[in-house]
Parts: sequence; C-alpha cells; structure tokens
Amino acid sequence: MVEEGTWAWLEINDSSLFSDALPENVVASVFANRELYLALANYGQTAATVQSTIPFSSVTEKDASGTEWNLPPRSLRILKAC
Repeated sequence: MVEEGTWAWLEINDSSLFSDALPENVVASVFANRELYLALANYGQTAATVQSTIPFSSVTEKDASGTEWNLPPRSLRILKAC
C-alpha cells in the first residue's frame, strides 16, 4: 500500500471521492502511488455508511467491491480503487 514515492492525505473530510460529507466519527485517508488506496476508520460506537464516487474493492474481503461501504462501530476498512 505504501512504497517510496507514495503521497498520503490523512484525515481528509471534504473530497470529491465521497458523495456526501463523512459521517461523524469516520476518518478517511488516501494513499496514492501506482495504485490508489482509501482507508476508512469508524471511531464511533454506532455503524456508519460511506458512499464513494468511484468504485473500490476491499483489500481484506474477497469479492467485496462497489461504492457503498458499511463500517461497523470501531472498525477499519482498507480499499483499493478498481
């Protein structure tokens, strides 16, 4: 996900990557080099949903891809642009 020359944007809020503002207690970070990765963290005690404007696939969940990402409480998802 990170190699020499990677650009990182940490704790982004307003971005054209998202259809709406991020839910409360959700933090997003982007890592760009040869591939584009999106890390979504839900620090809250309730589930949250994030809608991306481009499709991503989950790095850890096989066959999980799309533009809508459900984040359970206290969770982290790492996604890769399709």
